[in-house]
Amino acid sequence: MPAINPIDPKILPILDPDFVAYYNQTLATKLATHQVSIDEVRNNPHAWGQPWLKDFTGHERVKNREIPSKDGYMVKLRVYHPHKSFEGPYGVHVNFHGGGFMFGDLQSDSVWCMLASQEVGIVVVDVDYRLCPEHAFGKNIEDAWAALEWVSTHGKDLNINPASISIGGISAGGHFACVLQHMARDASPRIPLVLAMPAVPPIDDHTVFSKASDSAYPSFLQMSLAPMLNWERIRYFTKHMWVANKHTDVEPWLISPIKAANFKGLCDTFLITAECDPIRDEGEAYGMKLLAAGNKVTFRRYVGVPHPFMNIIALSQAMMYDEDTCAALRVAHAAMIKPSQT
Repeated sequence: MPAINPIDPKILPILDPDFVAYYNQTLATKLATHQVSIDEVRNNPHAWGQPWLKDFTGHERVKNREIPSKDGYMVKLRVYHPHKSFEGPYGVHVNFHGGGFMFGDLQSDSVWCMLASQEVGIVVVDVDYRLCPEHAFGKNIEDAWAALEWVSTHGKDLNINPASISIGGISAGGHFACVLQHMARDASPRIPLVLAMPAVPPIDDHTVFSKASDSAYPSFLQMSLAPMLNWERIRYFTKHMWVANKHTDVEPWLISPIKAANFKGLCDTFLITAECDPIRDEGEAYGMKLLAAGNKVTFRRYVGVPHPFMNIIALSQAMMYDEDTCAALRVAHAAMIKPSQT
């Protein structure tokens, strides 16, 4: 089939050949979700789902839960408990999926959630926060925070140690991890975090840009034609971001976490970026600001791949991502990872 979304010739030379082969065979011949109406995606979710989605409902180590958000909205959670070869109480990782604040659900990161829980020996709680444009931006952050608060106060229920909590997510989920990193420090009582693991996080306020060159970060223009996330797709997300509310309804730092007032005393961070991603430089700038404030930061840039590379299991970079993130979680939760004595 002819390519609907071919790779731009300017970007092609820096992309990993394995990614190029996968993209041309699997994704280039299809419309992307930003190229159709939001109603089409909502009415036909299976038709627009990505090939890496998997539903673990019914698995013996997986349970669905619902918890109230600030306004009473019931947030769906999926809780992954580790294999019986580990014993509790466990460490716990709270995950927020990506999707430009518009797409995604409890299947988006399910394969990684299952991997982390079974291989590392921790509980993973995946959060199905509210999506734009049906819900106002900011409600998603309230849902993410409600999930973290709930986890921190339900240690016995989950068989976890509330002193060993980490947070993370991909793209929009990485944005939430950056925001909650600050909120957890400032909460009363404070929620201690052992690690924040934002992957390819959008950190700047893209809603104020009229063109890619408006960004102060070089990668935004350099990679504005990159596959899977480009300027066209970013504009689509920002167009829908404020349908249910006004920009002024939300504190600026919640939209752009690099504008947070205080970067001191934050938890350790494992910051993940992709070479061929428009938002690469802003994510790394956030990490540098953490570092300048005296926090411990580990940076990892994966070369030759675009924004959501970690979901493409055929790529060596995706396998490295799995290994690296699991290794980071093992270190962060080392005190709580215990082989079963039975």
